[in-house]
Amino acid sequence: MRPTGVIFAALDCDADVIEDWNRWYDLEHTPPNLLLDGVLHSRRYVATPDLHAARIAADGSPFAAGRSTFLTVYTLVGDPVAAFQGMTGLRERLVAAGRMEFPEDKKTVRDGDVFAGVAAAGDTAIRLPAEEVPFVGHTGIVVTQRRGGGAAEARAARLVALDGVHGVWTLGSGMREGLHLDIAFVEGDAAAVARRMREAEPHEAGVEVVVDAPYRLIDPLHYPWADEIRASDLPAKVGG
Repeated sequence: MRPTGVIFAALDCDADVIEDWNRWYDLEHTPPNLLLDGVLHSRRYVATPDLHAARIAADGSPFAAGRSTFLTVYTLVGDPVAAFQGMTGLRERLVAAGRMEFPEDKKTVRDGDVFAGVAAAGDTAIRLPAEEVPFVGHTGIVVTQRRGGGAAEARAARLVALDGVHGVWTLGSGMREGLHLDIAFVEGDAAAVARRMREAEPHEAGVEVVVDAPYRLIDPLHYPWADEIRASDLPAKVGG
């Protein structure tokens, strides 16, 4: 099955429930979503303080001011909009079944959208074809939300020649016209790779960058970075 898009969510939780919220997400929230038609798999990511420091975000965006520490990316097959609608309906059923009981005031969704695939570029050194890019092994991602960028596909083809970049997937929003999402699948220090990408291939003039941010892949049920986040100056409360 060829991937057709993603459901993308940026989230936060209070610092005092990082482990509890992530366990709830891994054990109770993710499994029913993966049963939905059109949802192939899910990966989650975290921005530790050093990755926040490497982030570029437009003022007032959901990614500014230390927000959106967590990401969830559901990879889709078939019609992305149909999968998104199915997930919306599932949430209502989970609420009715008492399976969405994690305290609402301790967590929040900062940004959510469904994106359809536009193009992909894979590292030629590993002979990675475009259709396999969303499945390539990685330890982190660099996500860019942008408006504009007519040469984005050519830029992606050059980015995959950089050390640590295995593939780049470009997608278009199904909810916000003109908004694009680039996901670079990277290996190693995601902050260093993000800076290398910007230095080697800066965005072309006229591109409005909403966010350009590195994230680390979360190993389910393993959250060794929780204390580091709590000890940082990142917001301790979702309402803060």
